[in-house]
Amino acid sequence: MSGARIPLLEVVHAARNFGGVVALKDVSFQVFPDEVVGLIGPNGAGKTTLFNLISGLLPLSGGDIRLQGQSLSRLRPDQICARGAVRTFQATSLLGNMTVWDNVHVASLFRGAGGRAGLSAAECTTNALRLCEIEHLSDMAAEQVSVGDQKRIEIARAVASGPRLLMTDEILAGLNPTDAAQIVEILRKVRGQGISIIFVEHDMRSVMSLSDRVVVIAQGLKIADGPPREVARSPDVISVYLGGRYAQGV
Repeated sequence: MSGARIPLLEVVHAARNFGGVVALKDVSFQVFPDEVVGLIGPNGAGKTTLFNLISGLLPLSGGDIRLQGQSLSRLRPDQICARGAVRTFQATSLLGNMTVWDNVHVASLFRGAGGRAGLSAAECTTNALRLCEIEHLSDMAAEQVSVGDQKRIEIARAVASGPRLLMTDEILAGLNPTDAAQIVEILRKVRGQGISIIFVEHDMRSVMSLSDRVVVIAQGLKIADGPPREVARSPDVISVYLGGRYAQGV
């Protein structure tokens, strides 16, 4: 159809089994360019498993995952990163005995061709540090900065790799309200750079305020996909996850 939007990421009937345990079953959704998709669900729903499938840390048991129309299912994590899909982890994994600058600069050295844009690795590093508001910490040892700043380093490393898609896995976990609000604003700026985001988080206020669309999975199945307010009022979502009190206040 003329004028139809072309998805950046397509998750097509994705499935993952661990022996006899079904972690994900027939999950399908899309992420479009310049879009923030909130991915929510109860603990154990399969959110991190889905991130592991997209990023190549786990193989699919069924279905396919495509980035810009090309399947990722047979690629290594470094190849997927080079194609523009990067992620953060629930626990920060900074490089010890290295400065904040070095932690981010290492990521810039491994950016794919699509993330170069005529810039040197040093320029990409500087831009990422500035975007994440930690340029003033460049010379500090990464392990000596606050938890909030460590989360900013994680985002800066992802940005420095030149992604088309950023997947954040509970990036707000363990943060105080001030740091959490600052991280959300940084993610808005990341999106403003033309980077799509899948935002996994339990802080529903942040998910609903940041996301253009929300996908809900529970027990390995997708149960909702739509605008935040519509999803928050879904009886199925209220029943398995949000609870009536939250939905009434949205």
